[in-house]
Formats: sequence, structure tokens, C-alpha cells
Amino acid sequence: MRGNEMVLSPIGIVRTGYADSDVSESFDGVRGRIEIFEEYSEGLEGIEGFSHIIVIAFLDRVKADERKVLKVKPKWLAKYADDPKNIPEVGVFNTRSPHRPNPIALSVVRLVRRDRNVLQVEGLDLFDGTPVLDIKPYVPQDQSGEVRFPPWFNEMREKVRKVKGKELTF
Repeated sequence: MRGNEMVLSPIGIVRTGYADSDVSESFDGVRGRIEIFEEYSEGLEGIEGFSHIIVIAFLDRVKADERKVLKVKPKWLAKYADDPKNIPEVGVFNTRSPHRPNPIALSVVRLVRRDRNVLQVEGLDLFDGTPVLDIKPYVPQDQSGEVRFPPWFNEMREKVRKVKGKELTF
């Protein structure tokens, strides 16, 4: 660490085979793989026993001006809103927007299988080529007992549920 600057190096890379637009438009994420660089592959030993993993990644396509964004209209709502004017503008830390001061992603994905240094996963919301900073197993401590959401979120979630015609998992 130098002053306020942190230096991190990727341990791997995301591979999806999908265009960025396909990934960003996907509601439930896409299938893909996390390719861990060979020098870190020993750190995967035993991970195949977990059903889900947490992928921490650096959103390398976020531009400098997008890192100054502090308020947004949640993008996932725009696709399903009856009127985009009804989507509330909220602080970026209330959203999963990539436009934020430190463009770091935290994604929980289903681990399908491990092939040496490659993790086949489902539910990816990361673009092809995104650098992976870390991987952690998703464990019971990561699940909260009582989860609550603000009224705007519940209202918008219900609208999306009606359009999608199915129960949402968030």
C-alpha cells in the first residue's frame, strides 16, 4: 500500500463467450468459467465441495468519470418499469451499479465443477475478460437471518416479479 493507493494483482480472469450487452441484459446471469492463473491453482484445492462461491473482481471497463457517480437509477429496474420516471434515484451504495468510486464486484455464483484451474459457474454477471481479484466459498455465515429491504426496492421488485412472471430470488 502506498499512501491511499492499494495495489492488487488479479489471480484469474472471467470467460463467458457472451457479448457484454448479453451479460448486462441477463436477469439471472450467464454460464461461464473463472480461469485461475496457474501459479494460484493450488489455492483451489477442495473448492469443488462447495455449491456456491463468491467472486471478487475489478470492473476494469468503468471509466474515470463513472467512478465519480454517487447517485443512480438502478438499471435493472429500467427494463421492467412501467414508467422510467417512477424509478427512484438512490445513492450508488444502495445498488449493484458498476459506476462507483471503487469499481469492485462481489458476485455469488453456483459452482458447477472444477477442472484443474478452471471453475465452471452459473449466474455470472461479469463481462468476459474481467480480472478476478479473489474467490471465497459461500458459507452459512454469509446468510443472514432476517433480511430487509427499503420500500422503494420492495415496490420495484414486485413490479419486476409481475413482468417476469416468477418469484425472484433477491
